[in-house]
Amino acid sequence: MAKIEEEDDGAAPKKKKSKLLLIIILVVLLGALGGGGYYAYLKFLAPPPAETAEAEPAEGEKKDEKKKEEKKEEKKDEKKKEEGGKKDEKGAKPVTTIQNIVTNLADSGGKRYVRLSVEFDFKDDHVAQEFGEKYQARIKDTILTLLWSKTSEELSSVDGMIAFRTELQNRVNQIMGPGAVKQVFITDRVIQ
Repeated sequence: MAKIEEEDDGAAPKKKKSKLLLIIILVVLLGALGGGGYYAYLKFLAPPPAETAEAEPAEGEKKDEKKKEEKKEEKKDEKKKEEGGKKDEKGAKPVTTIQNIVTNLADSGGKRYVRLSVEFDFKDDHVAQEFGEKYQARIKDTILTLLWSKTSEELSSVDGMIAFRTELQNRVNQIMGPGAVKQVFITDRVIQ
């Protein structure tokens, strides 16, 4: 009988260990479920934090401010039209830009090149539109041809650039018609 009692004593610690293991597993599961529930609450059910709630009216206020500014601008435009609508039409000149034309120059050895941006001030919108539709390729070719005939010394001086602008304006007016281009502006020039 002593042996039976010893066997019963050995079985009791095993039951205690299995109960302890079961309790640990249940605590971990409850913790995981609680954490998941908390995350789901914050993600889907909780109201937005106070910072987000305050930011939204600020955006609405910005929209209101933009609308007010637009209305002010419209009123200014209307006043300008009432005061002198014809002056505004004549004051706005159509300008077209050809940017970053890069080519070599007429220097000996062909080691010098120029990067150039040109703006054309046309007499009206119709001529500016024609430039984009019909003449832009021919004008680019004209600019390149003129640049190929110039040396870096000619384009480095103020007088040389003025002569280049005048010659370019004359050639573009020959292509597009007399008086089509009122002025030519060189907006960027790099010679290397």
